[in-house]
Amino acid sequence: MLRAPSRPQPTPPVRARVPWPRSKPAMVLFGMLAGLLAVTGIALGAMGPIVRARIQKEADRRELDIEVGGVRPGFFTIALKDVHVRPRKVPGLEARLARIDVDLSAALHPSDVRVHGGTISVEGEPDEVASRLRELRGPRSDAAPSGNGSHVGFAADELEASWRLASGAIVGAGISVERTSEGLRLGCAKCTARHEHLSLEVGAGKAEVATDGTPQALSAASVAVVYTPPPAPPAPPSTAAPEFVPPPLPTAGTRRKGKAAPPVVVPAKAAEPSAPVLPLPDLHALRGRIATALAAVAPRIADGTNIEIAGLSARREGSEPVAFGPGTFTLRRGGPRLHLGFASANEPAGQDRAKGTPLSIDADLPLAGGEMSVRLAGGPVSLAMLGVRDGMKGLTDVENGAVSGKGQLVLSDAADALTFDGEISLRNLSMKEARISPEPLRKIDLTLSGHGLLDDHGKLRVDGAELAMGALHVRTHGTIEETADHFAVALGMDVAPAACQALLDSAPQGLLPTVRQARMTGSFAANVNLAFDTRTIDKLVLDYRVDDQCRLFEVPPELAKDRFGGVFTYRTYKPDGATEDTTSGPGSASWTPLDDISPFMVAAVLTTEDAGFYKHHGFNHGAIRGSVAANLKARRFVRGASTISMQLAKNLFLARDKALSRKIEEVILTDYLEQVFTKDDMMELYLNVVEFGPDVYGITRAAEYYFGRKPEELNLVECYFLATLLPSPVRYSKLRERGGEALEGWTRHLRALMEIAAKTNKITRAELEEGQRESLVFVHAGEARPEPRKPVTSTRRDPYEDDSAWRPLD
Repeated sequence: MLRAPSRPQPTPPVRARVPWPRSKPAMVLFGMLAGLLAVTGIALGAMGPIVRARIQKEADRRELDIEVGGVRPGFFTIALKDVHVRPRKVPGLEARLARIDVDLSAALHPSDVRVHGGTISVEGEPDEVASRLRELRGPRSDAAPSGNGSHVGFAADELEASWRLASGAIVGAGISVERTSEGLRLGCAKCTARHEHLSLEVGAGKAEVATDGTPQALSAASVAVVYTPPPAPPAPPSTAAPEFVPPPLPTAGTRRKGKAAPPVVVPAKAAEPSAPVLPLPDLHALRGRIATALAAVAPRIADGTNIEIAGLSARREGSEPVAFGPGTFTLRRGGPRLHLGFASANEPAGQDRAKGTPLSIDADLPLAGGEMSVRLAGGPVSLAMLGVRDGMKGLTDVENGAVSGKGQLVLSDAADALTFDGEISLRNLSMKEARISPEPLRKIDLTLSGHGLLDDHGKLRVDGAELAMGALHVRTHGTIEETADHFAVALGMDVAPAACQALLDSAPQGLLPTVRQARMTGSFAANVNLAFDTRTIDKLVLDYRVDDQCRLFEVPPELAKDRFGGVFTYRTYKPDGATEDTTSGPGSASWTPLDDISPFMVAAVLTTEDAGFYKHHGFNHGAIRGSVAANLKARRFVRGASTISMQLAKNLFLARDKALSRKIEEVILTDYLEQVFTKDDMMELYLNVVEFGPDVYGITRAAEYYFGRKPEELNLVECYFLATLLPSPVRYSKLRERGGEALEGWTRHLRALMEIAAKTNKITRAELEEGQRESLVFVHAGEARPEPRKPVTSTRRDPYEDDSAWRPLD
């Protein structure tokens, strides 16, 4: 039998301990490595003095003083700590760097430099500093090698810098610098530049600069512009009028048979030319300022440069900032034009509004000639998405308030015309503004629209404008012109017919708190034509036709007529401004019926306060015209047109705040009083609730406080004295204590008023002659009361005399 040959078995491995290294070549290799490490360690240990010597040599060549706190060599690296650098011949430049890491090439040349932390301080103007920097560069050698034949890399981070200028400073923190083959990348966590009264605060700023120094891209998370006003100059010496100047006298026209004479218009002192009523821009100056800004910016922005700012705000020192965002501001240069833009961030639909589109504003500005335009489009977006915060400018609940708009402004190439056409809508706005209403306002929904043109002569042409707020639609058209020497208006305004209740319901919540719960019937419409020129104010045209069919048929208890048939309370004010409820009305100790009040008191208030009270229906249209003329001529408020009816509405129902809401309610409530009370009832209420002095309300208390008498005993001069207190009762009441020349001058004023009353048949000539002989005798606390007089009777009282020709003098 044949057998297959056996398979050779593998030889088992030989396991033996071999000394390390055993072979001669290996020993030589490891010996060389050990020697190299030893030499390297010795070399690194010796590099510190070498590095310091090399730094000193380079410093001497560049005329620098350099102090190095520590040198730490590494494997192809060198770390320098606490490096202090100062130019020897160039003051105002200094750097203190916390750490510098230098990477070395194989040829031991610097290949990369990194700076970590430190401060840089600079003093001097930009041109001067640039010259100093050129000196610092010293002679340059393009042959200076690096490890790989390229330029030395450079980067820095966590630097702080301060640059002091003659008129400001630049301060930065978290500064970073990186040099690339394309140029420089700069960053600043927070940088502030101040120049005189303006400062610019930049957060998370970034810049890319080309090798030739031209910016390529700029961006910032936030930019804030802050204005700090200069200290106010010392106030000039007071030129205020003496403390007790009497109110202006009325004046009269010549009587005609049964008719009032034309109103006498007394010229008012014109305002200074520097006090514009409606500041309109000077188009040539506006275009010039824009062109100057573009000329300064354009050379520093290369074609194609993009600048982005994520958030922009501006504020006056000590006031709330005006901010925009979240959104993006952009600036882009495209050939001969600059494009500025803002686009709000998008947001989802809110609880009370549908999803809108971002709100954008775009400006197209030519660097040479051509039209300049600004366009608005988009929305609705919430106010919060535009950077508005609760409390800013009184706005509240900004998350739910929304704005939208569309339109454009175009400034002509010759700057002779600025055209406008647009619309802005505000929805669900909430705000607190004491000048509008003492109560918070909510649910403000309004739309403003208009188109027209402003020319370079200061003339604004409104081809059509409209304000819409619910059922209220107000349309206007015309022209407004204002120059240094005059102000002129020619406007027509129409209030579209609407149901009175719908108009009341259209008012924002909080605007009309006193009448909000009332119910109204009827409709309202109005048409107004106003035309005047302050150079010929006597030719004022003020025509208005009011179709007021509104009637309050359901009112809250505090407004009800029946409330005043007996004892009632109303709000009064203490001298310190505190309020309290004061009791009055038939049956109270402080109430005096009209028949028991001296008839001279009625004559006096008709002379001084409202000559046409018994004839008008709450509003004296002649007085309104005279008030408008005087205020426009003076370009400020110098005269009102408040009637006794309006004063009564204010005293019975309203607070003293000077808010727009109070004036609107005053008009509504005046109309209401005229509907439900007779004129005598209103006169009786007025004399019993009006203020005559500090905590002195009503004729009963006034007669006792000043003269120790009952209202029926008051003679002519006493009644006219009390009537002249009404414009400023707390201030004028001090005449009771002053006496002397102040009281003598006041008495002459009273006699002049009596003359006017006699000319208008409010008193007889005999009563005038007797009144001229009367004198004021005040009674003070603790003094004996005078002997009682018989009740005063008058032989002349015709409340329906036409006194519409009488006007208060300025």
